[in-house]
Amino acid sequence: MSDFTVIGLGPGDPELITLKGYKKLMNADIIFYPETSLKIAENILTHYNIDKNKFYPLNFPMGSKNIDKIGKDYALLIKKYLDGGKNVVYAVEGEPLLYSTFIDIMKYIDFNFNVIPGISSINGLSAQLKLILSTKNETLLIIPAIDNYDYMKEKILSADNIVLLKITRSRETVKRIINELNIKNYYIMSYVSMDNQKIYYNIDDIKDYMTVMVIKRYI
Repeated sequence: MSDFTVIGLGPGDPELITLKGYKKLMNADIIFYPETSLKIAENILTHYNIDKNKFYPLNFPMGSKNIDKIGKDYALLIKKYLDGGKNVVYAVEGEPLLYSTFIDIMKYIDFNFNVIPGISSINGLSAQLKLILSTKNETLLIIPAIDNYDYMKEKILSADNIVLLKITRSRETVKRIINELNIKNYYIMSYVSMDNQKIYYNIDDIKDYMTVMVIKRYI
């Protein structure tokens, strides 16, 4: 009997996949995954010596105005393989339900599916730096950084701990805010858990798209 499972592959280190996710990958007939220039998902799948004939990369053009049509077409493609009796997996880096490409497909799925969670880059950074993301009554906010001073300042002031994704898009804006608020405790990492992982100690040095920043306002 065919089934469809979405698997979180983790932030980049192939060993940061759950055992449950690994077993499902090994038993899949076809594995869809997002095709990106960094090849994160593909590199993880290749690490496990999975038959590449099972690989089916899906392209999600960044900033595309046709993302709804793309998501709908991919949902129909997945259903076609399910109807053909295949065990289908969609393998995505990070966590499937946190800023992942699967969300663009999910809203067009009208059939049963399961999700095996993955470790996000946020959790990966926290573990690498032994950094507590939040505790007790502290609040935690996760947002993609945008180049809008008023918006970003309001958000940063609204929480005790703030995680900023894709920080390069608004580096100067965030730098201005943390200087104005005299925030000294921030942590920055790019390519979390990968071979080219890098820790930044100065916001001016950030240059990589795959970068996460954690601000702790009250340490």
